[in-house]
Amino acid sequence: MAAAPKPEAPKPAAASSVDDARLRELHNRLQQAKQQTNEAKVSFEGMAKSIRAAEAKLREQHKNRKIDFDVVIKDGKAVVKPIVR
Repeated sequence: MAAAPKPEAPKPAAASSVDDARLRELHNRLQQAKQQTNEAKVSFEGMAKSIRAAEAKLREQHKNRKIDFDVVIKDGKAVVKPIVR
């Protein structure tokens, strides 16, 4: 009698592409963009929490793809935009 095939182990998710150094860089760029658009500043902790939550959600949808973020001005407002590759 043939043994049942073992289920494949799930592939590990790609490591977080957003480390503290990258978060600091994004925060600096966001602050500069917000200054250009005359918007209120955002705290580092608030932005980091938001980016990490967005990254976790995108990882569930886009397994094994690289996820990064960029600062853009959209409709006159500075925002952090996710980029999935």
